[in-house]
Amino acid sequence: MKPTMAQRHALRDALVTLDPAEIDQLPWWPVPDCAGVVAKDLWRAGDLHDALISYEPGSATPGRPHPTAHHHIWVVSGSASIAGRPVVAGSYLYVPPGTDHPIAAGAGGCLLLQMHRPLPAGVAR
Repeated sequence: MKPTMAQRHALRDALVTLDPAEIDQLPWWPVPDCAGVVAKDLWRAGDLHDALISYEPGSATPGRPHPTAHHHIWVVSGSASIAGRPVVAGSYLYVPPGTDHPIAAGAGGCLLLQMHRPLPAGVAR
């Protein structure tokens, strides 16, 4: 029997596998104050967080800096401008702590995989 999403999120060191049907069943939630942008959590353990973020064509997020976290972003589909850099499907971005990274979707929208990795407590960036 497969674990529930709550159990998956509680398992930090266990192997987690989500097939496409399971990912499709996960709920999308609107990104606050960002019309046309929704996200779904794939995995979370404390402050570690992996999510899919879907942008409708022309939608955007402000990409405010996270002073105590790294972001890793992979463009799954579509195109966007991230921190002024054009990116297309298959592109990867590393966003260091404290870096602005506004995201504007291209004409066809985009789907991003974003991994949020906080700095360990007491570590300066």
